[in-house]
Amino acid sequence: MARVTADGEKHRVYKKTNKIGKGKPGDIMVNHPTKDKGKWDTINLTKKAGAKTIKQGIAATKKWHRENPYPKPKKRLGGHVSGFAKPGSKKSKGY
Repeated sequence: MARVTADGEKHRVYKKTNKIGKGKPGDIMVNHPTKDKGKWDTINLTKKAGAKTIKQGIAATKKWHRENPYPKPKKRLGGHVSGFAKPGSKKSKGY
């Protein structure tokens, strides 16, 4: 098993050993977070990318993320500007 960071997200690339779930024993699989970041999705890299080793699976994962980058959120200039403290906080404007 290998843990890889691709496009800022953690992925687990491993060789499947049991008959439970997606894929057959011997297939190279990758677990990665879904769009909502709450669940994990499993992809069979043997079928998708023809990976036969974990090293090839890592290369396929990185290649896919290089070709399909996740859009980064735009940064606001100046950050959060507000003259009022959030309700319940001890900080005030200081008048």
